[in-house]
Amino acid sequence: MEENAMKRDEYGRPIADDGYPIAGLGTINEAVAVSRLSRSQIYNMINANKLEAVRFGRSRRITWQSIREKFLTSEVAQ
Repeated sequence: MEENAMKRDEYGRPIADDGYPIAGLGTINEAVAVSRLSRSQIYNMINANKLEAVRFGRSRRITWQSIREKFLTSEVAQ
């Protein structure tokens, strides 16, 4: 493996130094784990357009960019 190669998770998504994906789509359960909120609260945030999500049939996926902006920014962590 090259030194400059970016780390990837089991789904092939690029991983940042904090261990979370940089891009791609995350599941509701991944958002729950990162945010420590309930599934209902995550769905409420999606419905209020506070988290960017896409639908695949009956399931929803949240963009990792919106998860990072909402839950993993330095202002939130402090």
